[in-house]
Amino acid sequence: MIEIKNKTRGPVQILIRSRKSPKAFTTLNVPGVGAGNNIYMLEDERNTEYVERAEKMGLISTRHLTKKELNKGE
Repeated sequence: MIEIKNKTRGPVQILIRSRKSPKAFTTLNVPGVGAGNNIYMLEDERNTEYVERAEKMGLISTRHLTKKELNKGE
């Protein structure tokens, strides 16, 4: 799992892979910091180069989570 966190005040739109079709893409809207819901958990299979590009631009920060970290949060 990848944790995506929006670092800006405004929403960020990112292209990710669709759950229904592995070749299709869909957009992910991550709300801004003021909304309080600026963290999104993304499966590793749905990651794209657009996520890495947005991270290099400084819009988001990403963190890879292990199964231990996921179970600890529950």
